[in-house]
Amino acid sequence: MTSKLVAARRRRVLDAMSEREVDALVLGRQDNVGYSTGMARLWTSGTRPFGAGCVLIAETQRTHLLSSWDAGIPESVPFDDLYPLTWNPEIMASSMAAIGGLSTARRIGVDACSPGFIRAAARFAPTAQIVPCDDLMASVRTVKLAEEIELVRSACRVVWSGVEEVLDRPDAPTPIANALVAMAALGTTITSSEPVVRREGDTTVVDLGVMVDLYEGGVGGRFVDGRREHAPALVDACRDGATHDDLAESSTGPWLVRGLGMGYETPVIDAQRGQGLTLMAGMVLSVTDGDHRDVVAVTSGQPEVLSAPPYPADRPAGSSA
Repeated sequence: MTSKLVAARRRRVLDAMSEREVDALVLGRQDNVGYSTGMARLWTSGTRPFGAGCVLIAETQRTHLLSSWDAGIPESVPFDDLYPLTWNPEIMASSMAAIGGLSTARRIGVDACSPGFIRAAARFAPTAQIVPCDDLMASVRTVKLAEEIELVRSACRVVWSGVEEVLDRPDAPTPIANALVAMAALGTTITSSEPVVRREGDTTVVDLGVMVDLYEGGVGGRFVDGRREHAPALVDACRDGATHDDLAESSTGPWLVRGLGMGYETPVIDAQRGQGLTLMAGMVLSVTDGDHRDVVAVTSGQPEVLSAPPYPADRPAGSSA
């Protein structure tokens, strides 16, 4: 991930803040923090209560991050713009009050909130209006930049290393563990979904997903003799202007079309949801129909399959790519 991409994403967020007349944006969701700043937070398995993980100030154009060290912090955020982790609301309120432009903000946007933050905001910014901005972040992230698309493509290549490991060792007693080891060898240990590997006679069903450089990659399908069954029509239906009806008519089994980037994103369309949504060029989608899953970029023409296998279609079973 380049500093140019981090700067471009931050610029998008600041421009959206200006359009909404939001003076300060307080983000707690890790994917939103990562998008706005490029920060790679230490991964933990579990839930995180809402906390002010990142603060963007329109007046100063500066980004402030919750961190006690500079590991994983982009160079664009100086150490002086970090504030420490604390469980003491008084200390947190003091850290917030020290951020230039926050105490004088008229409108503070949040992507989530808690009663504790509302009480703290009443102290460090008593005249501010707290407004929801989860939709602001969702709209900013919906259409991907070119470098984001390449990062998703790279993440999908890493996933294929796990798929290949499963196919190359069909009789291995621990196929999921082997797949995770193969992907870890390429630098990723964070799964984005529950790994699936199961045998059905001479068919192997695989579905793997990982996060690489904050971006998600995923692949799923039914493999016979090392070859994946053809992609369903739903993949080709993901075109600019496609509606819920277009997607539903192209599906053959349980299906889901949802945004993909830094994890699970908008839109979310399936048999019960997304009836009023329309796909647009620039979206990146995880497209699931039955056991098949591909990642596609919506273009002005035919969808671009970012999760295409990195080896020829006639790859023989049990061979390395």
